[in-house]
Amino acid sequence: MDRRLPLVLLILLPVLAMAQSASFTLPGVGDLQKQLTETNDKQSDGTQNPEKEQLKQTLKFREEIDSNQKKIEELKRFSNKAASERRQLNAELIRLRQQRETDWSKHYAGETLETLVQTLVNELNALETNQEDLADANSDLTRTQTLPEQAQNVISKAMDRLDTIRSRLNQGIDEDGEPLSELQTRSLNTEISALESRIERYNQELAIVDKQQDIARLRQQSDKQKQLIIEAKLDALQPLINERRLNQLEPTAKSPDTDLPTSVLDHPQVKQAMAKNSQLREQLARVSERVNSRLREAVTTKTELDKARSLSSTVNDQIRMLDGSLLLSRILYEQQKSLPQDQGELNLEKEISNTRLNQFEIQQAMQDLNDAPLPSQAKIDAPLSPALEEAFALLREERLAIYDQLDQELSRQLAILTRTQLSHEQLRKITRSLHNTISEQTFWMPSNQPLSFEWLGKLPKELMEQLKAIPWADLQEGTSELLTRKWAWLIGLILPAALLMLIRNKLKSRIDTMNKDVGFLRRDSQAHTPLSLLYTFLIAAPFPLFLVLLAAGLWVQPGTFTSVMGAAMAQVALLWLVFEVLYRLLKNNGIAQRQFRWSREYNQQMRRRLLVTGLALIPLTLLVAFGDQWPAQLSNDRLGLVIMMVAMITIMVSLPWVAQSYPGRHYSRTMRTLATGLCILAPLTLIVLTGVGYYYTSVRLTGHMIYSLYLIALWIILDATAVRGLAVAAQRLSYKRAVAQREAEQKEETSSAEAVEVEEPQLDLKQVNEQSLRLIRLALVAVIGLLVYWVWSDVLYALAYTDNIVLWETAEGTGQATTTSPISLGDVMTSLIIGVVTFLLASNLPGLLEVLVLSRLDLRQGTSYATTTLLSYVIVASGIILTLGALGLSWDKMQWLVAALGVGLGFGLQEIFANFISGIILLFERPIRIGDVITINNLDGTVSRIRIRATTLIDFDRKEILVPNKVFVTERLINWSLSDTVTRIILKVGFAYGSDLQKCRDILLQAAKENGRVLHDPEPVVLFMGFGASTLDHELRVHVDNINDRLAATDEINRHIDAMCNEHGVEIAFSQLDIHIRNGNGEQLNLETHSAEDSGDTTARPSDANDGKSNQTKDPK
Repeated sequence: MDRRLPLVLLILLPVLAMAQSASFTLPGVGDLQKQLTETNDKQSDGTQNPEKEQLKQTLKFREEIDSNQKKIEELKRFSNKAASERRQLNAELIRLRQQRETDWSKHYAGETLETLVQTLVNELNALETNQEDLADANSDLTRTQTLPEQAQNVISKAMDRLDTIRSRLNQGIDEDGEPLSELQTRSLNTEISALESRIERYNQELAIVDKQQDIARLRQQSDKQKQLIIEAKLDALQPLINERRLNQLEPTAKSPDTDLPTSVLDHPQVKQAMAKNSQLREQLARVSERVNSRLREAVTTKTELDKARSLSSTVNDQIRMLDGSLLLSRILYEQQKSLPQDQGELNLEKEISNTRLNQFEIQQAMQDLNDAPLPSQAKIDAPLSPALEEAFALLREERLAIYDQLDQELSRQLAILTRTQLSHEQLRKITRSLHNTISEQTFWMPSNQPLSFEWLGKLPKELMEQLKAIPWADLQEGTSELLTRKWAWLIGLILPAALLMLIRNKLKSRIDTMNKDVGFLRRDSQAHTPLSLLYTFLIAAPFPLFLVLLAAGLWVQPGTFTSVMGAAMAQVALLWLVFEVLYRLLKNNGIAQRQFRWSREYNQQMRRRLLVTGLALIPLTLLVAFGDQWPAQLSNDRLGLVIMMVAMITIMVSLPWVAQSYPGRHYSRTMRTLATGLCILAPLTLIVLTGVGYYYTSVRLTGHMIYSLYLIALWIILDATAVRGLAVAAQRLSYKRAVAQREAEQKEETSSAEAVEVEEPQLDLKQVNEQSLRLIRLALVAVIGLLVYWVWSDVLYALAYTDNIVLWETAEGTGQATTTSPISLGDVMTSLIIGVVTFLLASNLPGLLEVLVLSRLDLRQGTSYATTTLLSYVIVASGIILTLGALGLSWDKMQWLVAALGVGLGFGLQEIFANFISGIILLFERPIRIGDVITINNLDGTVSRIRIRATTLIDFDRKEILVPNKVFVTERLINWSLSDTVTRIILKVGFAYGSDLQKCRDILLQAAKENGRVLHDPEPVVLFMGFGASTLDHELRVHVDNINDRLAATDEINRHIDAMCNEHGVEIAFSQLDIHIRNGNGEQLNLETHSAEDSGDTTARPSDANDGKSNQTKDPK
């Protein structure tokens, strides 16, 4: 910022103020408040009174003027006494540094226990107060560091607003182009004064910001010195208090029993009482030690709690003042390392309960002892002597004193435990809140400048500087320390890896043997694959194991860089183990090819591409470890940023080919396309984030993506192992059934035939039990899903930051009760997640329910389909309501919209709504079901699907016919298989006149009874229905069990009737018509038919003396 700007503004402000004072006088605060009280809230027409709002704005500006003037006066006073305050703080800092050299144990050595306890309480209170002062000093220091940028923004905005207001006053019009009223003019002039006072205030602060920053830094150093002194005092006071308390209890806890006459020492009850007192003294010593231990814990927890509160206040102030600044990201990276460690559950509830129970028992024993001061005479053989009575009285007094001390110590222990538990709960709450807050802020703010041509130009020089600045000396020193002083430990590291190296060949031989056993039922088993995977893991483990143990050694060495390298080596060891296992699984004739039945060609492709991916991931794992352990250095990390970009480009090219080469048979083309797209999109997203400055976010996401890649590999291996195990089980079951069937057919088999061993063909995976496979995959999805959630849990916490990004607001309530609810980016993301989950549930849950539950129940036809369809409707409706609710559309708002749309759409889309409601009626009342054969109007067919709008029929020509659902409710419907599948067939047969009626009846009954499809109950019936024109009309009425038997039974019975009629000489009549032809004279003519060689003409000639007759048949068709 230009340092001359404040000076110019300071020179111009008096001139501006004088010009304004000549024409305008500021209104008083009291006058404005009075006018505001007298002005009505609403006008005569019920609308809001604009004068009311104008007066409120004027009053706010007037109050700001007074506030700014007071702040200016305070700043001037601070400037005048800043020098003296700086001298005082420097002197105090010198004094505090000298106090740190004090031996506080000697200082408090002569104090009494009460004084030490009071001093401890005072120091704890002083520590809490000092933490608050330290938080204020940190806040002041942060504010002064950001003040120049903040003041420049405020002054710039104020100057722009001043230009706007003066222009409006000069023109005499408001924002709407209307003339300014007197009230508006006064408000604008007051705002000018407020803006000028605001500018003067920030100019004054800019003038003394260096002094404020020096004072804040000195206060911070002073408070830190005070904190160290108080902690030193607490460290000295605790042992002294413990020592004083033990000294105070020593006469009671460690002294022998009260001096008793020697004549009573051998009395059995005296010995028993003395032993009891001795046990109580030991218990008192143990309780006192436990109280001292818990007191140290309480002081430590209280100290950590005060530090956490101070850090929380500091972080919140820094976020408020530096929001969006790169400086904030660097500060938060440093604060992240100073977060208190979560100590977990201390489980103090049980100890508190036990302490209360012990205290109750002690108090009960005291009461019992007071009620019976002497032993009862019934327990003593002889009367009590005076010496014995005195001994019992002394022992009683001693026991009462021990009980009293125990009661006091237990009360003290209970109070300490309660305070410790409360402090610990508050500490955990603050620590978690701080961790989540810092994670959110660091995740959503840039850590580096965006990439640009200028950045690329400076890159070579900055890379050289970064390489020179790497503390290789720390790593060399830590490695030397490890090699020289802990060589024995290094030998211990090498031994496990060397042992695994020695047995590698033996493990490889066992894997090859098990691979050769695959396909032979007598040698193959379900344990082959898990054992092969275990042996492969042990073969790949030596080098990663050595790296992990070496990383542990470097981790414990002093130095940040050494610890970072230890963490990086551990990450590389895990990566090496995972990819070496995958590389060995995919080798030629390896486990993937022999046991998983994966294609050799695909295995070789995946092997090559996984090698490239693994090599690209090695520098990324180093970078992730570096970012986790040393996040503050990421802002200056140029080498890691280049590595990130190059490695992500490599992965973006190689990883999609791995997804395409995966030979999983149960994954559809869509799933492969989605997986390939994800493999491209994820690295591309990280490249973009890194380029725009979110380098730390990219590093964090990279670590989570690498762990997710490990889990995906684990999922694939476990899934293939499960499929392989089920295939072996199914193959064994099939073999056993075949053997059992052969033994049933052939009782005796030669032993030589049984000894022949052949390789049976592998069963197709489709023959594996689908239900078992789905259950196993469901369990895998649940387990891997939990692991993925655990990996991404901290990022999910960071997503809570999206709740602060408000997109729009919705109004709730009416009138004075109207409130607004903000809809944030987090709400939109939640609605999208609900929509995706709804889609997945609606697509998979009904089918899963049918496989797991409905298929095991004895349900009627179509019940499963109706249940799953209705469940899909419920899931979709619930998902829509929840999605809209997440977007602020609650049911009390949507019900009117639904009602209005229902009425409007009910008229406009009447047929569609009628079909929808009819579909629901069909699913509930179930007049038709899936698989029913129905007749409706002139349509016959089988019901295949019942949808929201229409039902699909498949007619007997195998054509699909869509019938609106409304037709099934309003039209006449015949369901041939609703409640009873038995149907009647009526066959009409016409016999010739003159046929034997009894023989005709017997033929029809015999044909019906000899047909296997005809039911005997009801019995077949033959009826002589009447005399036709040329036939004796009979009906054969039979019943069949299934609708599918109707056509087949009709065909078979007709054929049988025809054969039997031919056999018994019974004629089946056909329609005949006698035609008599006469000429114009009334003479009857006969028809003469020529042969085929003639012209084919048929000539009518006069009849002979005898009238001729010609019978011409007429086909019914």
